[in-house]
Amino acid sequence: MHRFVVIAMLGVVIAACSGRGPQRVGAQPSWRGQGSGATKLEPVAGPVTFAPASQPASRYNEGVQLAPSSALGDAVMVALKDAAKLAGTTTPIADARMFRACAELAEIVPEEGVISYSLVEFALQRNGIIEPSPHLLVVWGDIDSPQLIVDQLRPRLAEILADGASARVGIGVAKRLPDGTGAVVFALQASGVSTSPIPRSITAGGSFLLDAVVDVRYKSPEVFVTRNTGTTDRLELKHGASGGFTTRVSCASFTGRQQVEITASDAQGSTVLANFPVWCGTEPPLSLTVTPSLEDAPVADPLEAEKRLLALVNRDRGAAGLHALLWDAKVADVARAHSSEMRRTKVVAHISPTTGSAADRVRVAKLKTALVLENVARAYGLGEAHNGLMNSPGHRANLMSTAATHIGIGVIFGDDVSGRREIFITQVFTRIPPKIDPTKAADAIRDKISAVRKVSSNIKLVAIAQQLADQLAAGKTRDQAWPTVRRQIDALGNQYERVGSVITAASELESIDGKSLIGDTQVDDIGVGVTQGPHPEIGDNAMWIVVLLAKRR
Repeated sequence: MHRFVVIAMLGVVIAACSGRGPQRVGAQPSWRGQGSGATKLEPVAGPVTFAPASQPASRYNEGVQLAPSSALGDAVMVALKDAAKLAGTTTPIADARMFRACAELAEIVPEEGVISYSLVEFALQRNGIIEPSPHLLVVWGDIDSPQLIVDQLRPRLAEILADGASARVGIGVAKRLPDGTGAVVFALQASGVSTSPIPRSITAGGSFLLDAVVDVRYKSPEVFVTRNTGTTDRLELKHGASGGFTTRVSCASFTGRQQVEITASDAQGSTVLANFPVWCGTEPPLSLTVTPSLEDAPVADPLEAEKRLLALVNRDRGAAGLHALLWDAKVADVARAHSSEMRRTKVVAHISPTTGSAADRVRVAKLKTALVLENVARAYGLGEAHNGLMNSPGHRANLMSTAATHIGIGVIFGDDVSGRREIFITQVFTRIPPKIDPTKAADAIRDKISAVRKVSSNIKLVAIAQQLADQLAAGKTRDQAWPTVRRQIDALGNQYERVGSVITAASELESIDGKSLIGDTQVDDIGVGVTQGPHPEIGDNAMWIVVLLAKRR
């Protein structure tokens, strides 16, 4: 007698299987993982090579073709129609691309343990699918008994459909054992964006027009590209009506894999609607080999998980030539509180109905910083969680931020589902400005102004500006400090027709723009003063900048 076992596969963590629709990302990205179950964590004995024999798609999002009729496929579609009616959703399309991907995965899905997210992603993309990974269910049993297989799937269908995965369905079968036992891979996927066909590869130096429309549920679409060098670009969009936009994606001087991500926002923050590679000057690979990693070894202590994630972040930052992020215990407390809420509500998002945004949570904790970035995730393995975030241009931009100096990571364990523990992860990135040389900083600001307009530096104006900057950094208000400044300016006699001032504060010199400082004012001489001190919003080590702008008589 053949046994039937249903397994909810969790591909990659957060990135892999998206439980309630697309993953979350953007300027404050997040990832969402499937919360409906997982297989037991048993490491694969060795590398797995995935090399499907079928011809891969040459373009993403070709016109949808319905899957051919089959006894199992037809029985599943009948069950889906009933489940969709129960869930109050539309019936998913039997997408031939998803059917092919599921059939390919059925050939390699392990009988014990989980399939790597990168293999799921590879199957989807080689078949022309750009959206985040679907809900995957795997049934092991007699593949010649369609109704018995459907009976195993049926209890899960309404729940998954109600969770938003109602755009397309796929089902694939592969006989795996001599006794006739085989694997059935079933997938349901959400979609929040439609596009014209996109080439999977283009010639070196080439480009393509990305023409897309986001679903009415979303607004403010963005497109990011992570280059093969590791840098991330945000592309300019030309917006149209009803959520439509276009942008040109160019290889420029880059070659190899370019990772493209489409995001948009809903009530819970920025959401990843699509994440896919385009290959410049080379063809997409026809196979993928995945080697098991110790990074996904089980972890029993949340604090140990946080340390391991910090090590992974700083490892990759070091490889990119970036400074390591320092641990901030107070920021970690903020991150843990948000992870705890996500565990309680089972909603992985940046925007909370009770605590607001990441910036709100940092502010309530009375932490002062000029920068707040956040990644959130639900995962079942630390290594795949980190790799999934790094494979998302929006998340990667946060992890590789040159402005961030500190990080707090909060890990909260969730349910033990089919032998694996849920891991809710929040990463909060902040900035505490490093110590600077005030004289060199003032010289740099003067050079920025001189690049906009030819001006001279007056030593007396410099002294007055520096004194004012020192007083502001010491806690005086402009109104308190200005009378002394006024007397010093008056003491210059009739040298100047007028003297104006610009007072600002910043966390990094790179953010200072000479044009914004000088504006359209007619100026002959300037004096620049810079010092560091506490700021009510930026926090410690803020740069207080005073620029005096003088017009000679």
